[in-house]
Amino acid sequence: MMMQHSEKERLAALHELGILDSNTSDYFDSLTRLAADLFGVSGAYISLVDSDRQWLKSSVGFCSCDTADTARELSFCTHTIMQSQVMVIEDAAADPRFRNNPMVTGPAKIRFYAGAPLITAGGYAIGALCITDTQPGQLDAVQRAKLENMATLVMAHISLQRAVGHVDAVSGMPNKLQLAEDLSALAQAAAGENRVLVYMDMPDAATAFEIAGVLGAAAYDGLVRGVGQKLKRLFAGKANIYHITDARFALLSLDSGTTAFTGFVYSLEQALQEALHDLGVPLNLPSFGGIVVFGVDAGSATDAPRKALSAVSQALLAQQRWAMYSTADDSSHQRSFRILNDVHTAIREDALQLVYQPKHNLLDGSCLSAEALIRWNHPELGPISLAEFVPLVEKTALIRPLSDWVIRTAFRQLREWHTAGSRIKLAINLSARNFEEPDLCERLRAACDEFGIAARYIEIECTEGIWMESAAVLQTLHDIRALGMGLALDDFGTGYSNFSYLQKVPATVVKLDQSLIRDVHKNPRDQRIVRSLIVLAKDLGYRVVAEGVETREALDMIRMWGCDEAQGYLFAKPLAPDAFANHVRLPQAPAPWFAGLRSYATRLERGPHGEASQLLFQ
Repeated sequence: MMMQHSEKERLAALHELGILDSNTSDYFDSLTRLAADLFGVSGAYISLVDSDRQWLKSSVGFCSCDTADTARELSFCTHTIMQSQVMVIEDAAADPRFRNNPMVTGPAKIRFYAGAPLITAGGYAIGALCITDTQPGQLDAVQRAKLENMATLVMAHISLQRAVGHVDAVSGMPNKLQLAEDLSALAQAAAGENRVLVYMDMPDAATAFEIAGVLGAAAYDGLVRGVGQKLKRLFAGKANIYHITDARFALLSLDSGTTAFTGFVYSLEQALQEALHDLGVPLNLPSFGGIVVFGVDAGSATDAPRKALSAVSQALLAQQRWAMYSTADDSSHQRSFRILNDVHTAIREDALQLVYQPKHNLLDGSCLSAEALIRWNHPELGPISLAEFVPLVEKTALIRPLSDWVIRTAFRQLREWHTAGSRIKLAINLSARNFEEPDLCERLRAACDEFGIAARYIEIECTEGIWMESAAVLQTLHDIRALGMGLALDDFGTGYSNFSYLQKVPATVVKLDQSLIRDVHKNPRDQRIVRSLIVLAKDLGYRVVAEGVETREALDMIRMWGCDEAQGYLFAKPLAPDAFANHVRLPQAPAPWFAGLRSYATRLERGPHGEASQLLFQ
């Protein structure tokens, strides 16, 4: 093999192996012991030569302590790696290069040295397998060949160690760990230059899931291998290809021509659209890619993949083939990542709060129920909207501890109100994912027992959706009702809106979404929709609650149509526990909004000329 002598590239090849800071291995130790015995010498060791020192990965004999991690200029191996064959020093004391070396004149008293270079597949000598003795010696041609063969075994083991954990088991391609190491090595070999990193999903996750479901796991694995081979053909000589996870691949450009490479990526539109035939049937796979141009430096190994992930996420969100990295999008992703990281701490340290939005009975204006709503005032980011952090949490395992925190905090507060004489009923929102948890009902029952709350004072809210058609979820919903708790369908009329599922879901309450209620007094179409929904829900035996009531006009209408309860800023914003308790304790004389409504309703009952008429809700 031709020896490569570029020191910059040699060091990059050494660092790429990722073994400088690794521990020794039994295999290396057995080889050094064998070498010492085979050649009848007092010492043997395996060294790796870095920029300023040598690292010993294994040693036997006196050299195990005397030559460990010595400065490079004192190392015999510094000379060994400059040649492709075994270097022999028969008598170091007589060699002008070494006779004043502390390893010769000092306690080690090295007189004989022989070293075979450890040469990578790329032709770079990264270290040596060495033998030493305190007496002058010689090696004949046969012995030199044996030492070379043993050095080959050392290098083969190093390469195998690198491959394990750095090659994807399905595709046989370098994985994300290898990408990280290659980026780190690049920082040593090409610092200050520019490169392009592309993350590509081919196919996207939804399509991949569908293919795996139809064709099976084995066929899907074959598809992944086919995509990997296609990308290797398309980018041969232009980029290194990595298999990151599932159907996600990475492309790392080979040179600093970032503009040309990016242009080449965009030019592959037609080639990427061509069907893949690896499974015996043509498959047209959608692909989405995120592109980032980055400067090579010490932070590239972590920064470039993060930016590429941000870019491919944006491509998937926009459903476009390519997306260039955007600082604004990345800031959003970083904020989301920060929120997910910090919400766990917020749960553990009880740094979240529950506020309570009053719900008023529209027959008499009383307030005997509320909806618990979560709030988070982040110490650095400030108030974080429920609509921002809950959807993020719902995608992770954190949704369970978050929901458990809400349940326990709400039940504890409800106990305080009941103890004080206010028999409030409380609605608690749970995520769709919570209803897939097999022990949800047991946890709710345990909370009732722990805090002494009768189940009839609890109402569980869930957003309508296709997830409700799962047999397991439906059973959980029935089990919740069997506990004696109410069940409310939130955002009714704007979500799934498949009325057939109402026959299966044991709900007791439907909540009309605020988007229908807020301007209902201005929009005749919304009026027809809301009135019809109320009539339908009442006919099916549900109690109807309207969200987002902000005006007297809207309140007048929904009460006239038969709505049972309402909540919104017309009554009160979500309140802290003490403020809610004060709200409930207000004198039971009709509130101004209700007094006006009662007068309005009386006029409707008598008609414009005093004749009798009947309100729709009666």
